[in-house]
Amino acid sequence: MEHVSVNTKMNFSFNVELKVIREAILSIQKKINTIKFDKNFLLLLNSPKTNVSISMNYKIKNIKDFAFETKRLIFLIEQKVFSLINTKPININLVFEGIINENQ
Repeated sequence: MEHVSVNTKMNFSFNVELKVIREAILSIQKKINTIKFDKNFLLLLNSPKTNVSISMNYKIKNIKDFAFETKRLIFLIEQKVFSLINTKPININLVFEGIINENQ
């Protein structure tokens, strides 16, 4: 399994599997019901295996809250990743797909 190597600056390092990072990001969707994103989002490892890039498609419930909800999603992703690998992701690419259809 692929992993991110985390240097703690205290004579040791540890590895975090990409699966754990993916699960942490997916847990965001359980907390907020105003945003839905594809569970098969792209999680890319950089070449020294020390950080990740994230690319995902998402929808929001109300277009009036577009800016707030997008910033909130970015903040929560950064927070989850930082708690695991002690750094923010290199890049978070969000693709807005529209409004959540209430009938589905």
